[in-house]
Formats: sequence, C-alpha cells, structure tokens
Amino acid sequence: MFDLVFPKGNETKLVEMAKELGFTELMLCYSLSDKMLKQRVKEVQTLSKGIAVSLAVLVKNQQDVQKARAFTRNIIGIGKTWIFEDKRVSHVINFESGKREDFIHHRNSGLSQVSIKNCMRTDKIFLVNIAQLHCEQQHIILGRMMQNNRFFKKYKPKVNVVSGAAQALEMRAPKDLENFLSL
Repeated sequence: MFDLVFPKGNETKLVEMAKELGFTELMLCYSLSDKMLKQRVKEVQTLSKGIAVSLAVLVKNQQDVQKARAFTRNIIGIGKTWIFEDKRVSHVINFESGKREDFIHHRNSGLSQVSIKNCMRTDKIFLVNIAQLHCEQQHIILGRMMQNNRFFKKYKPKVNVVSGAAQALEMRAPKDLENFLSL
C-alpha cells in the first residue's frame, strides 16, 4: 500500500506511523520553494525503516518541472491543463480544488475525458487527496470527487487515494483509503 504525506520537519514520526498503519511505501512530498530540499533528499534515504520511503516534489508551473527533476523523478503537479500533457510529471493531485463554479447539472470537477486520456497516454497516476475534505467547502469537494469517481470507473486510469497528511495523526489506514473510491 502507498501513501503520500507533506512533512513539516516531522519525517520520522510520519514514517513510524506509516509502518504502524501497515503501509509498504511512503512518499514524502516537498515544495520546490523549500530551502532545505537538498538536505532532505539525503535524509529521506536514511528514513527507510521497514518500508520504502521516497521523495517527491510538488510543482505549480512548467518552469518548476525542470528544477524539480534535479532532485527526483517523482514530480507531482497540481491539476492544471498543462500538467495532463507534460510527460515529466508522474502524478497529478488536487484537481478537484479549483475555484470554478458548479452548475445545476454539472460539476466542474477538474477532469474531463480529454484530460484523463492525456494522463493515460503519458502514464500518470491520479492522486485523490483526502486532506482536501478538511476545508470549509468540503461538500463541494466531495461532490467533485464523486463526479471524478464516475470518470475513473468509466475510463480506468491509474488512481491512488492518499491521506495528504502533514501530521502523523492525520494519516488514515490503508483500508480506509482503499474504500474511499468505492462510494
């Protein structure tokens, strides 16, 4: 089982919690603006305590992708149109959290048939981030996730549900993450 977290100096606690919950792989995601990113690359290699720990970099625009490739091949992009076509980006996250308005019979869920086909063509993995449900507009995000789940069932792209936790106690058990998309 796989999980993605956003550490804030608490990497060892997150790794210990992931092992306790039963994960076999944990990806620690950092922003490209993190001043300690070079040191964190070395730290992540020493954190592996019974589970595979890897480093990922979160990018927000195309200029950041080349900079991020100097640190890792696990590049996570926030769901924008250019992300779906860029072959250097390996994962797509937070595509539901756009500022677009929903309509009566249509939710602007961040995905379409074209974006899913582009991701499948470039071999990307969709990451459904459960941490998005901890905001004021969780009812909108949940509706968009349900809409995207219909797309996932129809087109069958690679999808993982992740906790997106910043603290160890925010992490969810693998069974909870597996069951989320079966709603």
